[in-house]
Amino acid sequence: MSETPAIRKIDRRRKAVPVVLLAASLLTLTISTRSLEGLPKRVGVSVFGFFQKGFSAIGDFVSNTTSSIAELKRLRKDYDELLLKMESYSNLERGYAEIRQENERLKEQLGYTSNLQYERIPARVIAKDPENVYATIVINKGIEAGIRKNMPVIAFQDGIEGLVGRVVEVGQGSSIVIPLYDTSSYIAARLATSRYEGLVTGHGSSDKPLVMKFVKKRAKDEIQFGDLVVTSGYESLYPPEISIARVSKVRALDYQTSIEVDLEPVLDFSRMEYVFVIKPEATADTGMTDAAAPAAPQDTGK
Repeated sequence: MSETPAIRKIDRRRKAVPVVLLAASLLTLTISTRSLEGLPKRVGVSVFGFFQKGFSAIGDFVSNTTSSIAELKRLRKDYDELLLKMESYSNLERGYAEIRQENERLKEQLGYTSNLQYERIPARVIAKDPENVYATIVINKGIEAGIRKNMPVIAFQDGIEGLVGRVVEVGQGSSIVIPLYDTSSYIAARLATSRYEGLVTGHGSSDKPLVMKFVKKRAKDEIQFGDLVVTSGYESLYPPEISIARVSKVRALDYQTSIEVDLEPVLDFSRMEYVFVIKPEATADTGMTDAAAPAAPQDTGK
């Protein structure tokens, strides 16, 4: 029996199937093999890129941190410099304020003296006796400024002109002033209202009242609390009509022919900063010394 064409055709198809399957397998294998060959490369590139990005981020972090530290150091230095400048400006401002206040006080003091009829030398108090408070006063003017021994010293407080004392020692650039409350100080004075006269002396301390001695006994009824006592100017180191103190108490004893009057100085010596040494006609040219100071008369008690 011979093969028919149909049978031969089927056989050819059966033989072709393995060939097709083989070709498909080879194609699949080829494709699969090429894909696997590129896989390690792609994986390596991905891993390297990951680490590269990590190192780059770490490098940027370190660089930024270093820059920030340097910037902080610079800012700290600038801050410290600004603090020093601010402190310097604050000191300058305080100094300026103090100078301005001192200038205002000086202008006020000089304004008070504009009506004085005698020459005046302004001075600043620079020291006081530490052992006996306010026993002596040191001022910053001396021979170079024209100050001489026994020149009277005045001051102004709250618009009031008051007597401070007199110069007892003079140096080139400073002088020592003995205040009116010293026990060795005797000032010819009178009551401004009733015009009764006497001698004013002190107890050696600004805390104790002054005493006006040898006032006529008949003045007792005319003296009032708060009456002003001024310099008389009679044969004295001090010009007339300079305020000394105000009456605080009158003391009279039956066996005495005179009375004593307790006085409170018009000046507060504890806050005295500036004074004026004056050169009135009575003292400018005569060169009076301590021996020329008025002596305290003796009360006979009669």
